[in-house]
Amino acid sequence: MENSDVKTINITIAGRIFPVKVTKDEEPVVRNIESDINGKIIDFQNMYPTRDKLDYVIMTLLTYIYDIKTQQPESAPEEVSAKIETLIQMLEII
Repeated sequence: MENSDVKTINITIAGRIFPVKVTKDEEPVVRNIESDINGKIIDFQNMYPTRDKLDYVIMTLLTYIYDIKTQQPESAPEEVSAKIETLIQMLEII
């Protein structure tokens, strides 16, 4: 991946903005991950309205890691890697 192929996009997770470097092909995957993560956070907010925002992020992280650990081998490794990378970047900033 050459530097000219990479661009920085901003994604929003739990109301916070994170810059992520992606290629043209990776951008839709990252946008999908952004949507999935925010959807899961909203689900946890609705189930546990008195919890802290960080609690929702951690519960989401645990859910995704559990899903990854128990997934069938037919999952696309690049999709799993992209989700893990996004979660790691998100936690590094928190």
